[in-house]
Amino acid sequence: MNKGVFLLAPGGSFEMAKQAFLNGADGVYVGLYGWSRRTKEYELKMEEIERIVILAEDLGKKVRVALNTAFSSLEYHMFRHSIKRLSDIGVHGVILNDAGAVVVVKEIDPSMEVHISAGMNAINIEDMWFYRELGADMVVAPCNLKLDEIREIKKLIPIGIEVFLHSNTCFTYLGKCLMSSYFRYEWSLDEYGKNHFLGSPNRGGYCHRICKANWFSEKGKVILRNDMFLAFDSLEDWIDAGVDCLKIQGREYNPSLVGEIVRFYRQVLDEILTHGFIPDKDRFKRRLLELSEKRDRERNRRTFKVLEELAEGSSVSL
Repeated sequence: MNKGVFLLAPGGSFEMAKQAFLNGADGVYVGLYGWSRRTKEYELKMEEIERIVILAEDLGKKVRVALNTAFSSLEYHMFRHSIKRLSDIGVHGVILNDAGAVVVVKEIDPSMEVHISAGMNAINIEDMWFYRELGADMVVAPCNLKLDEIREIKKLIPIGIEVFLHSNTCFTYLGKCLMSSYFRYEWSLDEYGKNHFLGSPNRGGYCHRICKANWFSEKGKVILRNDMFLAFDSLEDWIDAGVDCLKIQGREYNPSLVGEIVRFYRQVLDEILTHGFIPDKDRFKRRLLELSEKRDRERNRRTFKVLEELAEGSSVSL
């Protein structure tokens, strides 16, 4: 049984990071303003990240920063400056969505942990070796990687593997869907001069969840899958396979809900690490379903909001 598994929680705000730490997370991930796959209300400016880093150091926790958008050549120096600042304030690691960015980070700060975002779709042995040779320390595995694949990767490659505990599965590979880009072809400069393509989460915009709209064909309504993913039923096996980090999604959720989810998984992990299994699993599963319903209500409100921005004057139907 892997005794070193790391519980990573979202930090969409200072209060959310605090709730995550106090409820048992080993670390949080936050999004740097303008550079992560969320809208700006769930991203943090450098000063806010520094506050969380100070709190983390006081509590013996860690902070990782998502810069999981691709930068253009005109933004190269902005990216380098951001990495230098993050290193200076004591950030432990970054989550990246661009192969070239890995090299840049390791050049600036060789001790900075580099995590390959799920959006880069590292799905096989050669992918993992490629990122390891670039300098990556950990890869965030897409939800569609199977347990046997994780075991084989851990057996052959000296790289950390991070998996989602509580997430949604994209109907394509995460990070490869371009549907939102076609519906919002719009660019915007922020106050720092960074250019955002508002229809693409890969370029500083965000996903409008077009797959959740009402789609129809000649045969009737078409369902594009965007199902909830829960690792609970096979969690003991994931840990036994050598997974290094378990990640909770949800920077856009209410901080108190994030606290509840973190506390739940902390209790579950402690049971597994103590006993090798989850005693009274049905009781935990009932609690998980309650939390999942709360989480889905918040996600659905968010989905309606981002679809609403597109509905007027387009073919998107709510």
